[in-house]
Amino acid sequence: MLCLLFMGPTTSFAAAQAKSDEVDDGVQEVFVAAYEFPPYYSSRMSDHFLGDVVDLLNRSQSEFHFIIREVRPQERYQAISANGCCDLIMFESPQWGWPESTQFDISPPIIHGSERLYSLHNDAWEIGPEDRVAGVVGYHYGLTNNTMNNVEGEHLMPIYRTDSQATVLTMVRNHRVKFGLLSDEYVRWLEVNQPERVVGLSAAPYPDSTYTTHIILGPESPIDMDTIMLQILRLGQATYAKTLLEAYGLRLVTAEEGGACVAYQEAMSDLECVPEQSDIKPKSFYKQ
Repeated sequence: MLCLLFMGPTTSFAAAQAKSDEVDDGVQEVFVAAYEFPPYYSSRMSDHFLGDVVDLLNRSQSEFHFIIREVRPQERYQAISANGCCDLIMFESPQWGWPESTQFDISPPIIHGSERLYSLHNDAWEIGPEDRVAGVVGYHYGLTNNTMNNVEGEHLMPIYRTDSQATVLTMVRNHRVKFGLLSDEYVRWLEVNQPERVVGLSAAPYPDSTYTTHIILGPESPIDMDTIMLQILRLGQATYAKTLLEAYGLRLVTAEEGGACVAYQEAMSDLECVPEQSDIKPKSFYKQ
């Protein structure tokens, strides 16, 4: 049994701000922090998972209006704090530097993820003293003992820091580095949507790190965890949910694995999916 979800394109920050002016009176705005982490979110992609999720949430209910706000990876903690610009962050792992604090509310696991070394060479995966490795600023890697990829981790494993996974891949393809740290979700998305980008690319036989992503609410969020999780679980029953997940190369944490369906099983049994809502077509599917 699949435990949930669905998602796709999003608006730019400017477009989201413009859209917020159109919200009807009485509708509560909810600001969703997002940083460059394709295929979940990317301002460089016309379609991404978070964009489809936010669009579906906005079209399936009228109490809240969700708006994406882009932040830098290293700013995401402050973004949803008491004085931050946002209310919550979706598809984030608590193990990526989040402090153990009662101010943040963390959902059950939603999606599986992993990162590993990728290279144009497939003969050896041990990193030599002269080998260059590229990663993304603000990301957490096993090579750096899961600390943020900045100066504090350089004594563990020097990593050439870039602004995005797309840049990491370009550096690998242009032989500027021997290894690039990429998420398996991103590479799977590329295999479907931009296969020419991964021709000749080899994956390490073992991941650098594995994780599950969650929803994390800040202390000032106008929507509580039960409400947003039930809305997302309802959307997960839509006709297009499975196809959309496959399109983005994402794999849900199932009920058998302790996913969100387990925690909300009793509440979900009382929900009746409304066909007009559950069958709303994701924006990214309009082009197909």
